[in-house]
Amino acid sequence: AVGAEGAMMVTRYVPDAGVQVPPLLDWRPGPPCDEESLLLVLALSILTQILLVLYVGFAFLQPCSLRRRQLNEWQRRRYAKFIFRRLLVQLEEALPGGKKVQTIPGEERLERCLRVSEQVARAVQLFRRDALKVLHPRQDMSSQLASEMYFVLEEEEQEVANTDTPVEVTEELLMSLLYPER
Repeated sequence: AVGAEGAMMVTRYVPDAGVQVPPLLDWRPGPPCDEESLLLVLALSILTQILLVLYVGFAFLQPCSLRRRQLNEWQRRRYAKFIFRRLLVQLEEALPGGKKVQTIPGEERLERCLRVSEQVARAVQLFRRDALKVLHPRQDMSSQLASEMYFVLEEEEQEVANTDTPVEVTEELLMSLLYPER
């Protein structure tokens, strides 16, 4: 507050003689500390720092999430191999190599060509849909839903397991098959 003469008055708290001063504000020297007390404080300080480092490590590294991400990546690669082999099997079934088109009668030849064209289009459409799942996943690779997205039944995998493909199915291969114009 400013007084009438323009001088500033400062208010200050002065405790009464009978009032106890809180220990944090008491700067008078206290009782001497022994060595055991100092070691206990040091040990608690070190333990607190170790716990803090472990907490930060688990918060940033997330070892469980890392393991799940690796498992999902493995399932993703397995799924990519599966859809490539399935495409090959479906194309082999649609395009019979034994019968020449010229030996088939005219009416049947047209029906056969249309049926083959539909089977090939279905196989390519199925491959494109599943390849997009591999190339552009909608789930985070560390989530549980990602592993469900790349699930393949054992029976389906056994059906295409006989296809021997020495080709390594990579993202680049899938991209070139999905987008051949690039």
